[in-house]
Amino acid sequence: MAIGKFSICLPYTLREEGGESNDPRDPGGNTNRGVTQARYDQYRAAKRLQPKSVSLISESELQDLYRTGYWDAIGAEQLRHGEDLSAFDYAVNSGPAKARAAIVTANAAAPPLAKVIENIATARLSFLHGLTTWRAFGRGWGARVARIEAASLKMAGLPIAPNAVSAKAQQKANSKSAKSAAPIAAAAGAGAHATGSHLWATIAVVAAIVAVAAVAAYNAWRQGQRATILANAAAAQTADAAQAAAKAAAPATAPAKS
Repeated sequence: MAIGKFSICLPYTLREEGGESNDPRDPGGNTNRGVTQARYDQYRAAKRLQPKSVSLISESELQDLYRTGYWDAIGAEQLRHGEDLSAFDYAVNSGPAKARAAIVTANAAAPPLAKVIENIATARLSFLHGLTTWRAFGRGWGARVARIEAASLKMAGLPIAPNAVSAKAQQKANSKSAKSAAPIAAAAGAGAHATGSHLWATIAVVAAIVAVAAVAAYNAWRQGQRATILANAAAAQTADAAQAAAKAAAPATAPAKS
């Protein structure tokens, strides 16, 4: 099997995973370059090798584990450039099953590749937000998903700016929803206090409105973080393109005369 695409995508994920860590808030425990001790034990057992500290994982083991355990497990070699990185990083971060499901859903109705990449990012954030560890790691996870989205678009040869604009629009829409819910909840509460009728039913309605506002406010923050990271990546992409164009247009330097 060709692994050229794998060798291109893996460094992006390894940069996100970092080195060794053993954060007590992380149920994965001792981890090295994204591989938990439990996952490494499983890998070595399948190879009929003795257990060893994940701190000592070799480069060849690392690459084989990522390729067979995640890349091959989601059929990434058959995916398009950019889509493969988004799905692969999702598989590493949250498991192959989640990534496979996201690939199917993201491609429903055959949207453009840029939208597929955005859909995978959206699926990732929705899943991550539901985890109990979101409070501890949510900001970092959100930034990772946005960086991978930007890298995926660039890898696919697509402009990043439209996705940044989309994120900004979603941020504004969510922020507007959060702000509009507040006076509705206040009015409902005041009305119940004034009349004293159907108090508990009104309290339930107010609580539901407040919950909707809280979700909208969270989504506004999430899209704001995504919009900022994508906008920065889009600016860098534009600058790189301008630099490449200027270099191509510059006259060739004449060879020095002897």
